[in-house]
Amino acid sequence: MPCASISGCDPILFILGAARVGAFTSEYDVAGAFRGKAVEVVKGEVVDLPIPAHAEIVVEGFVDAEKFMEEGPFGEYTGYYSGVGTDPRNFIDVKCVTHRNNPIHWGTTVGRAVTDSHMVMALSYGATLWQQLNEMNIPGLKNCYCPPEGAGRFLAIISMKQMYPGHVDQVLTAAISTEMGAYGLKTVIVVDEDIDSWDIPRVMYAMSFRFQPNRCQIIKRGRSTPLDPSLPINARWITGRLLMDCTIPYEWEPKPIQIKLDPKMVERVKERWSELGF
Repeated sequence: MPCASISGCDPILFILGAARVGAFTSEYDVAGAFRGKAVEVVKGEVVDLPIPAHAEIVVEGFVDAEKFMEEGPFGEYTGYYSGVGTDPRNFIDVKCVTHRNNPIHWGTTVGRAVTDSHMVMALSYGATLWQQLNEMNIPGLKNCYCPPEGAGRFLAIISMKQMYPGHVDQVLTAAISTEMGAYGLKTVIVVDEDIDSWDIPRVMYAMSFRFQPNRCQIIKRGRSTPLDPSLPINARWITGRLLMDCTIPYEWEPKPIQIKLDPKMVERVKERWSELGF
């Protein structure tokens, strides 16, 4: 298999490298859509592959499916070593290295969250989950956040407008039924539309004053990732899932009445804020 390893490129390409783009979708096409213009590429010196024209360093070569070398153990984004020890893996038989004059080698840190790796995964995985939920045509979805503290993979927070009984449970189970969520997602939190899923203090508020433990669901058998350190090293294929309903139930009548400031009074205070010395 011909391949090319790139160091240093458009950040959009870097983020897409960790995105869950479909196997038959070109990341170059997606990057071009983001940028509003095609990605400039050149043909490899040795391999017949399109390579970013402005890459800092390009390593070209071939992978033989029958040849292996030991690698690892590596530190992982979960903050722990993988636990698998040295492992035989395929490798690139390097045939050519090209680079710009005075090239800059790009790298990312790997370790305990939050690092740049976690930020990239949070962006790409969160966007993928949001896209796949919307493709299910579920109404009322407001926003979605996969925090970098969970590497974008293990925790998801979804804000929604409830429109019928059972709507929250539909969204909770839909999240772990997406292609993204089916692999490794352990905790899903759903909040009402007045809570921004990206606003963690407000999410904590909803978890404190709207969440009731007897309304949560535990799924005992889901697909895990072998890098999850919360599971024994030799038993990382099955994970539990926690689905947390942190909303005021749709069918409640009457509902709890929120304390809200008078909008006119808020405006009067804002108008005099500087005058009062604040």
